[in-house]
Amino acid sequence: MDGKPKKTRQRNRPRNKANRLKEDNGQTSNSELNNTEGVVLNIVGQQKALINECVNENYGALTKTTPSGSELPTQSPQDSDNGLRLLQQMMRTKLLQQGKKSEKGNVDTKATEKVDKKGQKSSASLSKGKESGKTTNGKAAADNLQKQSAFVASLQRKLESSVANGSTDLPNTLLENLQKLLHEGPISDVESSDDEEDYIEYIYRPRQYFLVALCNLCKDELTAETKTACKRCKLAYYCSGQHMKGDEQHRQICYALQQVADNCGGQIFRKCGEFTAEQFRSYRIVIIRQIESIINRPLTATEQEVVLFPRICCNTSCREYDFRKLVDCENCGQVAYCRDKPEHFNKSHQDWCKSYQLFKKLELMQAKGGKIDPAMPMKILHDIPGACSNTKQILSKLDCAIQDDCEFSALSQISTCPLTAWYALKLCGHLKKSEEITIHLIGAEIEFEVDALHKWELFFLHINPNTKKLNVVFVGPELNQSNMPFEQLAKTKCCRSCRKTQRVVSYRFQNQLYHDYFNLPTFMTPDLICFFNAGLYRYNGFQMEDTWPETIRIATNIKCPIVVTSYTAYEAPLDISRLIQESSRRINVIMPPTLNPFASKKPERNFISDEEAPLMFKNYYCFLVE
Repeated sequence: MDGKPKKTRQRNRPRNKANRLKEDNGQTSNSELNNTEGVVLNIVGQQKALINECVNENYGALTKTTPSGSELPTQSPQDSDNGLRLLQQMMRTKLLQQGKKSEKGNVDTKATEKVDKKGQKSSASLSKGKESGKTTNGKAAADNLQKQSAFVASLQRKLESSVANGSTDLPNTLLENLQKLLHEGPISDVESSDDEEDYIEYIYRPRQYFLVALCNLCKDELTAETKTACKRCKLAYYCSGQHMKGDEQHRQICYALQQVADNCGGQIFRKCGEFTAEQFRSYRIVIIRQIESIINRPLTATEQEVVLFPRICCNTSCREYDFRKLVDCENCGQVAYCRDKPEHFNKSHQDWCKSYQLFKKLELMQAKGGKIDPAMPMKILHDIPGACSNTKQILSKLDCAIQDDCEFSALSQISTCPLTAWYALKLCGHLKKSEEITIHLIGAEIEFEVDALHKWELFFLHINPNTKKLNVVFVGPELNQSNMPFEQLAKTKCCRSCRKTQRVVSYRFQNQLYHDYFNLPTFMTPDLICFFNAGLYRYNGFQMEDTWPETIRIATNIKCPIVVTSYTAYEAPLDISRLIQESSRRINVIMPPTLNPFASKKPERNFISDEEAPLMFKNYYCFLVE
């Protein structure tokens, strides 16, 4: 031996320390890092400034200098170990806090704008920004999660390796990895482009409805034991006297109703049993006008329904108004009849009772939780589903799982327009003829045809693989009463898969009469013309003028297929008679008025022809001519 002291072996100490650190944190680090993975990726693109601030603040604490300006002594292994734990704890705490804030802030990134059209309250959610990747499939999501897990695991291994090797530059090593994490964009399959444009999406928010089966304040379902009539007007109902007193919105119309009732001998519907169906409709309109003159403002649609759909005996020759003498249908609670005259309960109500129950269920859900937003199918078919003959079969083909009747009714309401148009072109044999299809929607309304524009991609383009470009032209003088920015609506883009294969849906909006649009140089020749729920048989159209004759002549002279739908079976024969009458050429009827297999299943109350059908559905009946 040369007498020199042997150097102390340093390798095992840090390695054992790393093992101990791993054992100490074994029960928490994996779960914490796994919980942090999703948070990290969400924060990367949104909260860089806050994380950088936190890192710089702690880094400054670790590398601060002495008052004389000299740096602190080199850290010992124990100090490095403590620094590692401190930074790990800091990083996890900060990321988890920001993740909670991010989740809270992203609950609703859409600004809503109220739209008032003819007394009906709705709102349009205007979501500005770059197009988001809404079409991420399950495989892409799994790949993203794998990449995220690999990155976080790699960061953990580097930290442990730094401790095991006795690194004296641990804070810098940690900061380098954090800087890499901060400067990398979030892992995503969404294509980005410098020429991406801002766009908005119109989403119709349904208003609240007046139902005699629900409390007029809290919208809870009423029973025979809890139903309490308003003491003044006797037309609104509540679950308790406290809610009756607390309904301030009803107070103004209530005084007006009482004043009108006093002029009618004490009750508004006292002599209505003597009226015909048409007279009773006119009488209710007159009552509404009297109330509006008293309160000096137009009634909202919900307020009008207090008069349009009152709780009276359903027997048209009776129409008993005294709520104490009435009893409700035990299933739907929306149709009443005389307690001492059970024969007044119309047997035909059995055909409509389930639809009444669905209507009440939908209103309950919307009153408590807002609009029902069903999961939309994103599957793209490679063959035309020619064997599918109704909405449920199409949804099954698109692998769309339906949870309940409420979700199905909401999906059918969204899909009925594109599927009805697809059905009409299929019957005419025009689906395979051209890669570009142009569809005109005459008499379009923003609350129905324009609601959720991407439905034309999901339920037409995705199920018709031969179509490369779909042009949808919305035409109508009542199209833009809410002053929507159509230039932004027209920028709605297709999903990533459609963009990759250069498939597009083009939207155009013409806020005018159809025969005026026909004379414009920008007129696009259609492959299909759609009159969705247009009411061609009515002679009091836009601004109480009959504008249909000229529009029908122009449309029929284009010589392309025309599909016409109606709310009820009663209206369809009247519509086809008017179409044939006003046409200047012979019409070839491809399909006579029949039940539309792609009609909406969402019920709405019918005031126009309630003696024929108390409830109605969008695109319920249809016929096809050419």
